[in-house]
Amino acid sequence: MTELSLDDKRTLILEYEKARARELARRVIDKPVPPVWMILIPIFFVFYAWKIKEYSNGLKRFAQHYLITRNKAIDMAFEAEESGRLQEIDELVEDGHPIPARARPCYNKWVSMLIDHYRSLLAADGKSVQGLIRTSYRNKSTYLIVNNQLRNAESAFNEALMPKIEGDQQDIRYIVERMEQAIAELYREEVDDAFSRSVR
Repeated sequence: MTELSLDDKRTLILEYEKARARELARRVIDKPVPPVWMILIPIFFVFYAWKIKEYSNGLKRFAQHYLITRNKAIDMAFEAEESGRLQEIDELVEDGHPIPARARPCYNKWVSMLIDHYRSLLAADGKSVQGLIRTSYRNKSTYLIVNNQLRNAESAFNEALMPKIEGDQQDIRYIVERMEQAIAELYREEVDDAFSRSVR
């Protein structure tokens, strides 16, 4: 069997991150649940159907926004592996949405770590993302450390952004904490999944 090309691995990683983003959205955004009586009254059921559509659109938007930085980091890692030259992180920041000055060092650190992680995966051998992870990180404890570092860097960036987000700070903190808890769960599952299978 031939090894995957760099482009194939990039596509594999992008699809994997998209699937994780959709799963994260499902864990963070509550699905509306109608009272039993609502099903019996057509006009209320139409309202519920509208709320479900709103929920579905919310999941898509959440996943799209969650992927913005990751997609760019994957692209930068791919270009670096292909050309041997790593684009400046500041170019990535200027190209995207403006990052408040206070949060920029945290963002740069997080993106640098993401790029390093994706470069490791792109340079590894494997037929699946789990195979790339195993080849790149060799054992569960090493990958747990990397995952914790990535999660902490993202959390520090979120914390630095908090004062700049408009709205009720208590509500915002609740949402951020819920999201970070879901991310931590996904990371743990990813580690277990990558190191509990024999497929490459």
